[in-house]
Amino acid sequence: MADAKITATVGAPPAPNNQPDVRIVQNLLGKVTPPLSIRVHETGTIDANTLKAIREFQSRFMTHPDSRVDPGGRTIWHLSEGFVAKYIHCDSMQKRALDRDLMDAQIWLDRANGRLGMLNDDATAKVKNIFHIDVADKMQALRLPLLRLAFAKLRISFNDSFPLECEPRPSLNGAWVDLRDPTGTMHFPSNHFRSPAPERITRLIHERSHTVFQIGHSGMLPGGSLNFGQAADDDNGFTYEQAVGNAYCYGWLAAALQPDYHSTTEETVITGRPRH
Repeated sequence: MADAKITATVGAPPAPNNQPDVRIVQNLLGKVTPPLSIRVHETGTIDANTLKAIREFQSRFMTHPDSRVDPGGRTIWHLSEGFVAKYIHCDSMQKRALDRDLMDAQIWLDRANGRLGMLNDDATAKVKNIFHIDVADKMQALRLPLLRLAFAKLRISFNDSFPLECEPRPSLNGAWVDLRDPTGTMHFPSNHFRSPAPERITRLIHERSHTVFQIGHSGMLPGGSLNFGQAADDDNGFTYEQAVGNAYCYGWLAAALQPDYHSTTEETVITGRPRH
């Protein structure tokens, strides 16, 4: 979903509550999933129900709702993109970083799904290198539709509420989930927030793939290995079966299908030595 834009704050006084902005917020409040308990009418005029609805929505991701929707703020981000998060032990800076990265992860997956739906030569090559699907091979005819379904499922999963826990110490793992945890909690060590944004976003998609598909790092030796010379869209040497069972591959393909992606060996890609 495209970012909704408002020109000024909507909500509790002394917010300007410009009529077009109020209409946008009221419209978005009516589309929240799961629905709010308060029904909001799109009148363009701020009223008690609209303020209560803003607070109810904010309570899903804020400890202290303020009944204000600010341009470029967290509330309008969540209203625009549908994501709702539960934070554990995260400070305000970490929450804001996670908010933005999760919104961007949704945008990345929307773009990836669009390109998987209408493959060109570039996307075809990346699908072959990362997931080892040859779209020209009739014997593999079912593989691409299954990949499309998987990425659609992954995108929808980012609309769900799942906990985000910030850990106080750094870790060799940039982030992690526990497949035995039914909540799908993502854990973020302190060093996660020092990584470049594209790396953080790729990591979020990777970790969500673990939970959504209940997969690990198929094809890798225990612990994997660090490869300082492989780009996300390089041929990783996996089999098709290994690739679809490896969470890294979903993050790599999502990154490689972005319009500003440049294949490079200058960035570290965490891989393992494939087992055939």
